Amino acid sequence: MSNKPVTLGQTAQIRKMAIDKGIHRDVFQIRLNDGTIARFLDSLKPPVGDLGRWASNYEKLFGQKPDLSQVRIPEKPEGVGPMRLLVGAKELVEWTGNHPLEGVKEALKKHAPGWEYAEDLDADITKNDRDPRNGSYAFWVRDVQAADDDMANLSANDLVERGILGITALEGELLEADYFFEKGEHLDPKTVTLYAGSRYRDGRVPFGGWLGSRFSISWCDASHRDPLLRSRRVWT
Repeated sequence: MSNKPVTLGQTAQIRKMAIDKGIHRDVFQIRLNDGTIARFLDSLKPPVGDLGRWASNYEKLFGQKPDLSQVRIPEKPEGVGPMRLLVGAKELVEWTGNHPLEGVKEALKKHAPGWEYAEDLDADITKNDRDPRNGSYAFWVRDVQAADDDMANLSANDLVERGILGITALEGELLEADYFFEKGEHLDPKTVTLYAGSRYRDGRVPFGGWLGSRFSISWCDASHRDPLLRSRRVWT
């Protein structure tokens, strides 16, 4: 093994390669004073693989990879079952001409049939708890095909009263892509996800799922409850 010092150019190349492979910027440190590279392999926890998976998801949807090196990954919750990381990339805004909901919807249609109630989701769904226009972000949801059992019969108004965060319509689209790319199956074949983190202009709440033979987005009143209409809880 060579003990030659690592140059600044090599350092930049190594950092870029690591980020491209989904390795978080905090996983390794580079010491230039003596030219050695210290890699903290014990820090290679699931979020590292998750960032790589999400970079691949975006590449499948848009043919480009986002820069996820600055994404803050929240602490993974324990005692609530298997978890899945969801990453909203700020690059979505540029890639979709400031229409992320429409852009992801159309990108999804290249992989599976889709339908939506509104002609322009971005114009109609105007309130979102999280938005890539404010920068890239990440959070945890349960890693389940059907929306959360404990969210059954809880309306969007109920969730607000209980202080429970739910996913947005855009995050529902991204989660559908993530699940389908990994497992070859669709979310909610028998249930519907309430996108409680979003609102239409008139206060209605979007929902989505695999309805019939396509991924569909529609709406309901904020007070509507149903055993099969369930939000997906967000841990930030």
